This record gives sequence, structure tokens and C-alpha cells, in this order.
Amino acid sequence: MSWKSWVAQRCFVSLLIIKASYSVEFEISVPREPQLAIVGQYVVLDCSFPVGKAWDLDNSVITWQRGLEVIHSFYHGQDQLDRQSSHYTNRTSLYHSEMERGNASLRLGRTNLGDKGDYTCSVSTLLGSETKTFALKLAAYYPEPHLKFTASPRDVELLLTSQGGYPRPSVHWLDDSGDDVTNNTVTNISEDTQGLYTVFSTLNLQGQVNETIAFVLKNKDLGQEIRREITLHSANERSSVENGRISGDNKKRWTILVPIVTFVLLLFVLLMPALRKMCHGHHRNHHLSTKHHQDHQSSQMPF
Repeated sequence: MSWKSWVAQRCFVSLLIIKASYSVEFEISVPREPQLAIVGQYVVLDCSFPVGKAWDLDNSVITWQRGLEVIHSFYHGQDQLDRQSSHYTNRTSLYHSEMERGNASLRLGRTNLGDKGDYTCSVSTLLGSETKTFALKLAAYYPEPHLKFTASPRDVELLLTSQGGYPRPSVHWLDDSGDDVTNNTVTNISEDTQGLYTVFSTLNLQGQVNETIAFVLKNKDLGQEIRREITLHSANERSSVENGRISGDNKKRWTILVPIVTFVLLLFVLLMPALRKMCHGHHRNHHLSTKHHQDHQSSQMPF
């Protein structure tokens, strides 16, 4: 091998090493696992890049996309939103003051289910350029379930409802022994216009019931678990349901009692003006009588 060939080979190897180290040096970082956002709240989509000593704001480009859809662009030292998708209007921002430290994260506000999917962060500086993609998941907590029950001498029906959660939950019913009795229930899960779910779960128990039933709803993405125990007592055509929030007794009693109470309150309201007028007239007559009596006594006093 000639001296010139040896030098050329060494130079080529050196260039490969420099290029390799250069590429390794510039590597952006994004989440390895899908990020999770709560519906209606903001989320920060993480993306960072190396700055080194050669970083220059005017020669840096940061772009966020979903496929060909532009979410946010930054170049020439400022935001460039002319090509921004209308779905993200007035909902995105970058951390300008932290770019010099390598922060290319995107703040996305007022999240909705239409935001879920793959997001791509692209960064280009004097050091190099790179693009990486990761997933965003959306979730929403299920609120406190609402309990409605129907009791009769023949059976007891329990209906639990929870509205506005995401994704689809798992629903289970357990008996006193902890055995799963979900097969004896009817559960319907419907989707509203925003894509959130409403759960209707009904359990029907035949005959006289004296036991504690547990209702369990789980949202795995948020690690949410709602567990409510319902104690049932039945005897002599009387039924009650207790779960710390709701207590009911014989339905016939409530059917009779409510109209009576309503009638008494209505009668009181109607008679109130007449009672006030009567009391006012009585007070006025008493005042005039007292005054007349005092005047009469004064006229009989000797001078």
C-alpha cells in the first residue's frame, strides 16, 4: 500500500468516525411510551434536543406534526402558524425561553378525544437534525355512580349509572362471598357526541334479599377503581338499600307521604297572606283599644 493510499484511507476512516460521533451527538429525546392526557386539561408533549456551543435561535427549526397535518412550526426565530391545522388553533405553544436549553416541548391545551394519535417532533439546528414519533392517549375519569333501585315483594332491581368517562370501563358485580355475579346483570355502554362513555348496569335479585352487593368499575388507563357496597334488607314486603349515600324504605309509604306533605305546604303558602292580614288587624285593634282606655282614664283624672 502506497503512502498516499494509506493517508487517504486514514482520512476516510477519520471522516466516518467524525460523522458517526456527530450523528450520535445530535439526538432528540421523546417519550418511549405513549403519553397520557386527561380530556379537557392541557398536556405537555415532551421533546428535547442537544444544543452544544453552536446553537443559534435564528438557524433552528422546530416542527410538530401528525402525519401531514401541521400542529406547530417555529423558524426564523418565531412561531410560524400559517399552515397550522384548524383543529389546533389557539391551543398550542412552545417554551421559547427554554429553547436555548434544548426544550422543544409542545403545550397542547383543552385536549379532546380528537387529539389522540401519533405525534412527530422534528428539530433542525446547526448541529444536525432528527425526527421522532410517539403516541398520545386520552382518558377521562368516571364520576361517582348514581344509584336507582326498584323494590317489590318479588325482587329488587339495582341500576348504577356513571357518565362521561373514557375509555370503556370494566364493570363487575360481586356478592357477599366475593363471587362474581356479573353474568346476572345487564350492562349497556353508550357513547355521547364527544366520544365519552355512559355506563348503565342493572342487577336483578329475585325473592327476599338480605346481603351486601359490591359494584366495581375500573378505568385501566387512569388506574381508577370505583367500588361501592350496597346492603340490601328485605322482610314482610319492606325493602331498603343503603350505601352510605342512599337510604330508601317501603315505596308505598313514600307514595302516600309525599302528596300529604306537598298539600300541607301548599295550604300554608296560600293561607299565609290571610294570616298576616288577620294578625295585623288584631294588633291594630288592640293598639286602638289601649289608646282609648288611656284617654278615658286621663279624662277622669282631677285637675
